[in-house]
Amino acid sequence: MRVSRERITKYINEIIQCTRKIEDILSDIEGSEERDILALKYLVIEIAEAMANILQHILAKKYGITVKGYIDTVVRAEENKIISRELFLKIKPFFDFRNSLIHRYWKIDDELFLTNVKQGYKDFLRFIDEIEKLID
Repeated sequence: MRVSRERITKYINEIIQCTRKIEDILSDIEGSEERDILALKYLVIEIAEAMANILQHILAKKYGITVKGYIDTVVRAEENKIISRELFLKIKPFFDFRNSLIHRYWKIDDELFLTNVKQGYKDFLRFIDEIEKLID
C-alpha cells in the first residue's frame, strides 16, 4: 500500500495555517483574554487532529497498523520510528490536551495551557520536518 503525498500535504498545510494563527495570537495577546484562549484551544485541537490523521495514514498504509484513538496513534508512531522519541515527548501533551478538552473541557487550566502553547507551538513545525523527511 502506498502513502498518499497529496493527503499528507493537505494535513501539513492545515498544521502550517493553524500554527501561523497561533503565532499571530501569541504576538498580540494581552494577558489571557478568554477569546484568545478559546481560539488557541481550537487551533491546538485542529493541529492535533491533523497530526493524528497524518500518522494514522502512514501507520495504516506503510505498516498495516490500525490504531485506537489519538493517543494510540502518536504512541504507535513513536514506536515505529515515524517520529522521534524527543518529538513524541514534546507533542504528546498536546494530544492529551486535545482529549481532555474534547471529553472533559472544564478541567483545563488556562494559564498552564497558555504557557504550554507558548513553549511548544514550534514543535508543530518540527513534526512537519520529520514527516517530510520520512516521506521523501
